Amino acid sequence: MKSSLRSCLLILVITCMMLLNGIAEAHDNTLKSPVKLLKIGVISPKGDGSAVLAGESHEESIRLAFTHLPPLQVGNLHIKLDLIPWNDNGLSEKAVQGALHLTHEDHVVALLGPVNSGSTKETLKKLREQQIELPVISALSTAPELTDSGLRDKNFFRLIFDDADRMGQYATFIKQEQANELHQHFLFLYQDNPYGEGLKNSLKNRFYTPNITDLSWRAILQPYCSHDGVPYPTDIDAMHSGECFTEAFRQLLQQSSIDSIVLLGDTPGSLSLVNSLNAAALGSNMDYFFVGSNKRLFDEAPAGSITIGDPVLDPARAPTTDLGSDWGKLLDEFEERAKKDHADFVMTAYEAAMVLHSALRIVLSGQESLPDIHEVRKRLLQVLESETFDSLEPWRSISFSQGKLDQIPTAPIYRITRGVAREDTLKTHPWIQLSAQSVHPWLETPVEVQLDAHAVEAARLGLFRIDEITDHEYLIEDRWVRFSAGQAIERFHLLPRGLYHFKMLDAPFAPARTATRVDLSNHYFISAIAAAVGAILAVSRAPFTVLSWIIRVVTGIMTGLLLTFCSFYGQQLSGWIPIPSFGTEPIVNAMLTGLIGGLIGPHLLADLLVGWSRRLVLPSKSE
Repeated sequence: MKSSLRSCLLILVITCMMLLNGIAEAHDNTLKSPVKLLKIGVISPKGDGSAVLAGESHEESIRLAFTHLPPLQVGNLHIKLDLIPWNDNGLSEKAVQGALHLTHEDHVVALLGPVNSGSTKETLKKLREQQIELPVISALSTAPELTDSGLRDKNFFRLIFDDADRMGQYATFIKQEQANELHQHFLFLYQDNPYGEGLKNSLKNRFYTPNITDLSWRAILQPYCSHDGVPYPTDIDAMHSGECFTEAFRQLLQQSSIDSIVLLGDTPGSLSLVNSLNAAALGSNMDYFFVGSNKRLFDEAPAGSITIGDPVLDPARAPTTDLGSDWGKLLDEFEERAKKDHADFVMTAYEAAMVLHSALRIVLSGQESLPDIHEVRKRLLQVLESETFDSLEPWRSISFSQGKLDQIPTAPIYRITRGVAREDTLKTHPWIQLSAQSVHPWLETPVEVQLDAHAVEAARLGLFRIDEITDHEYLIEDRWVRFSAGQAIERFHLLPRGLYHFKMLDAPFAPARTATRVDLSNHYFISAIAAAVGAILAVSRAPFTVLSWIIRVVTGIMTGLLLTFCSFYGQQLSGWIPIPSFGTEPIVNAMLTGLIGGLIGPHLLADLLVGWSRRLVLPSKSE
């Protein structure tokens, strides 16, 4: 008997060592997994041009995002995302050149950028001419025609509002602002490029007042203006001098009732124009309205000016859980990484990186090897058209219709006071944060969903089963959730294995995809091995026939598995199944409960059933 006992214990030790070695080997293999590169093109204007600030901020915000995003996995491959920058100097021809180089030479899977609407328009045109399927995700191109239903290119996706959306909000605000002071005479000065012209047309179409004069920046300057016989090299230089305004323009400002000037163009040009007007004594007693929200504008624009900005993270509102408790940390980190003193965090550029990363994760999910680059591009386009993604604002998800956002971010309006005061009313956005384990072991514990509510008292939570062949979602359960102190935990007993999604049915929620995969773990396998060892130890102590030996081992394994199951679930159903757990490690609990079940065998099962039945049928003395 002692010999049999030693043999069984030896088997148990060897089995445990094999299991631990397998786990260590798997971990080691993970560490040694080969790495594969996927390249992403980033097109931004940099250098000495007027768009340099936007370009630097655009690229740095994207780089910051990719430092926060987790790595991707395909089979045993680790996927590293490599950013390939391209400087287009704010010129559409260089943007086109860069897009073709990044596509054909660097084999990028997508483009983040261009920044300027004109560059984006020409880039899309060239890709269309060459029949290239390639996602072009722009964080800052706002020209409405890029997403007009009849003109939108299938490659294009925009992470920001268009000029029509933003200027509609601005028109309402300006009219309200000036009506209080009985000011109704406006001069629109717009930059001679698609951006400036788009802003002017969008604002003018929504202003609904006849008291508007609109002039381009070039139209108010003398042609071939020079100083001491030397021509100014650019219109911006000529404008900055204050010497090159036409006589007609001077008379317009001196003799008309215009008292409000709206600057529609990039920040450097707008500020240069205002400084020139003041230098020429033409800008006194004027109210100025700008477009933009970078630091240079806040520092240099006349005090009291109004500007409508780009989407921003507002520290006054609640952040997503993934970014921590303070959005200011994100901005501080950007400040440390910014290359220029005047660089700004570009929220939409950060979101563009988030969306592309999520889309790649969906495309590569379930793949055993990295698909062909053309296939990745094609599938990315499909995912971007059909899926919903997280934004930095948890009450707003990101999805596209014809390349345009279904839910556009807020355009804040500021009054510049050498400090900046927010003029538009801050709204409290109701939303719910969902969190659940991404992988959950089968038949061990219920699936728990943690809900953290912000300005929500109750909401409906839906559970969806995913058909992984068609990717179709089927609602299998919905329940009403009430929050206590803004929190709730919902438990689901999911017997079928597979992929599940959790969604709020009547309130905004983050993240946009809260998924749980219910799958087999090795805990029941370990329990079965331990139970077999326990049953062998039990039969070694008494004489058994071969048939009874087999029956005893089988029933011992079944008892061990049942005991393990009851131990796992007993933690959730305490008072009904009085079976203890052994420690907090599932593998240890599975091994010990399996061993005990194998040793004691079906007698334990019978005792448990009797005890459980008595608890159900017979009232306690206290009752």
